[in-house]
Amino acid sequence: MPMDAAVILVTGGAVRIGREICLRLSDCGYAIAIHYNSSENEASNLADIINSRGGRAACFSGDLLDQSMPAKLFEEIKQEMGPVLGVVNNASLFNFDDISNVSLESWNRHMHVNALSPTLLISELSRNLPPGKVGSVVNILDQKISQPNPDYLSYTASRFAMAGLTETLARGLAPSIRVNAVAPGHTLPSPEQTMEGFEKAQSQSPLQSGPSATDIAEAVVYLISAKSVTGQIIYADSGERFLSRSRDVVFETEE
Repeated sequence: MPMDAAVILVTGGAVRIGREICLRLSDCGYAIAIHYNSSENEASNLADIINSRGGRAACFSGDLLDQSMPAKLFEEIKQEMGPVLGVVNNASLFNFDDISNVSLESWNRHMHVNALSPTLLISELSRNLPPGKVGSVVNILDQKISQPNPDYLSYTASRFAMAGLTETLARGLAPSIRVNAVAPGHTLPSPEQTMEGFEKAQSQSPLQSGPSATDIAEAVVYLISAKSVTGQIIYADSGERFLSRSRDVVFETEE
């Protein structure tokens, strides 16, 4: 891969959907900065896979709860790989709460990891973008913003925040940076979910299957490179947003 290939930072890139995003972006010719917090081994293995296939990838650690992390991360990536031209805000915190037990700690942690840190990373992209270059941001959201339910209250609020910021920043950062988002449906099993429950959840969508991690990654690849698209949210959810759920899908599909 050419050393001047555009560097894309993918937060939470070592595992699950983030891993697939890194692989697909690499296949399309981008150099990948794999951010991780605790998944060091997985990040290192992924970088080895990408580099062995002729791509270019390196790993960078950072705690998204550390407000100083975004600036440090951008500097580390610049020193090792060159300036960042794109950010995929994929990492997230997803812990249960609802109106009966929501706390200041839970609210602040979700807002920090899922909204403040992505915003600070976008700010660093804006400050460090080389003259004459156009940057691209893709925020990974959740189809819940289209059909919310009371479960995972702080998490859901943080996703609404980033949905609003996607359009706000798209307006404010044009023409130098495009800002878009992907809102996935129920793509991978949750830790507390059985495979039977997961398959049931996916079969209940209007398309009766999917989405897969590859589907999400393909949407990200499109938005990273779509020169005339900004401020858009792509729902890669197999139509799940058209359903009306009174509770989170995990609770409705586990018997």
